Amino acid sequence: MTVHFVYAVPRLGFATRIGKKVAQLSQTCGFDSRWIMKRTDLDTSDWPHYAPVSITKNVYETLRSDFDTVLYDYQERGLIQGGKEDILIGHPDPGDRRSIWNQSCERGEFAARIAMFPIHHGLADINAPVDGYIPEVDAIWGIMGPYWYDTWDESVFAHWKSKITRLDMAIDVRQFPRVKQRFNPPGKRKFLYIGNSLPCKGVHLLSILFGLAKRHRCVWLGGRAEEFPNLEKRRGFYSLDADFVTRLAAEVDFFITMGVSDANPTTILEAMAWGFPVCCTPQSGYYNMREIEQLSTTDMQHNIAVLDRLQQAPEEELVERADAARRLVETSYTWERFNRTVLTQLAAIGARKGFSLSCVRENGV
Repeated sequence: MTVHFVYAVPRLGFATRIGKKVAQLSQTCGFDSRWIMKRTDLDTSDWPHYAPVSITKNVYETLRSDFDTVLYDYQERGLIQGGKEDILIGHPDPGDRRSIWNQSCERGEFAARIAMFPIHHGLADINAPVDGYIPEVDAIWGIMGPYWYDTWDESVFAHWKSKITRLDMAIDVRQFPRVKQRFNPPGKRKFLYIGNSLPCKGVHLLSILFGLAKRHRCVWLGGRAEEFPNLEKRRGFYSLDADFVTRLAAEVDFFITMGVSDANPTTILEAMAWGFPVCCTPQSGYYNMREIEQLSTTDMQHNIAVLDRLQQAPEEELVERADAARRLVETSYTWERFNRTVLTQLAAIGARKGFSLSCVRENGV
């Protein structure tokens, strides 16, 4: 039995980037790219610890510890033929029907087909292209916050629900040290948003909110070229290493995001690990959590009240909130928990379909 795992593979160094381009060209021309791209026994030690590559790294390491596992980049084009005892796991590409998971799910031969990707239903057009593959899959491992799972029955994708297992996103907290130890004085505190400006992220709502509450200021890191009124000038992309985030922590005090259809953003977990109290909408995936201040996509007066309260909150209250959030990430949003769910669900699928998941690794390959 072989597990064929399809997810995001990093482009590390010039040679690797060229290799991926050549492999994609060879696939377009109908050649077997295995001569160019290494797919097994990969060294992931220097892979980035940010999503989505962090997902690939951790799941790949878990799968290959028990099974023969072959890794593919989800943007590749081609067909995995598979076999009667093989398993296909991975990320559909909603924008390209010819991508490797999509074609293989349709035409390959597998004992089980599993779609694993972030899912949400606030903006149906994001996941709608995947809907045609759902009858073919045996399971959907949805990387999603509890809000989306709890409200899934109310969505246009309600027919997916019986196949969904929810996976909480995870981070390695060792890569995200606690840097926020003290807060700026009341009236001097700033909010921070990290991310792009796609409609699902709700940056337009942040613009409206800070336009209504001009006494508050919001710093924006990342995103595309456009600017939004009422947010400080977008600062572009930075390497969020410990030194940079430590300097950032002296300037800003809270992390804020107003997603309207955001599955399970890792930035929220990273911010909590760094020590920034978080405020977000339920549609950012996380809700009904004491550690997070809940915002609304429609009630701006409620949101202004939240900002005002945080701006004037006593230092000790904010430190206590940051401590609790860091503990939550350390105990609940771990790769150990994520990978345990993957293996448990894989075993359940095997039992349900009547095939063995015995390890067939030979000679360490």
